[in-house]
Amino acid sequence: MIRFAALAALALAGCSAPAFAEDAQCFQNETALVIAQTRTDEAGTDILVRAPAKGKIKCEYEEREGDWIIGSPGDPLWYEALAGKFLVLTRSTGPDGDIVIYDLAIREKLVDEPADDEIVVTEDAVTYWQRIASGTADNCDRFAEYSEMGLGAVVAEERVLDLASGTIKQTGQSRCSSTQ
Repeated sequence: MIRFAALAALALAGCSAPAFAEDAQCFQNETALVIAQTRTDEAGTDILVRAPAKGKIKCEYEEREGDWIIGSPGDPLWYEALAGKFLVLTRSTGPDGDIVIYDLAIREKLVDEPADDEIVVTEDAVTYWQRIASGTADNCDRFAEYSEMGLGAVVAEERVLDLASGTIKQTGQSRCSSTQ
């Protein structure tokens, strides 16, 4: 879901460094070590967060005292990025889903909103399109086109999470997207 260029830029910038094991993926920066393991019996990923490791990372999904477990069975969360003190996830079992962002420093959920799947993570921001309303002929210029194709429509506004301040701002940009 993240644009590959943004992911490559993060890796080069040192925002998030993935390391892979057989059944888990580890992502670490100066704030946290995130271990994500895809569930085999249902949609989603088991995610645990702990203090950053010193030295070599043993990338195994193994709960320890003090770990913070994010999500639960039946909650189809997927890892997207570790950006500063923020963990960016998506929740979805199909084409339409939510963006979920946690502030790891205070162990709280900051964002849990319906969003388009276009998420861009850079060295200093997370940009996403939050879905705010159903698309209609009045608010979506492509509503008729989407309807003819058997699709729905939704209006989304662009939001930017500033990683330095932890604030989310609306850019004033909006768009209408198709939905299934």
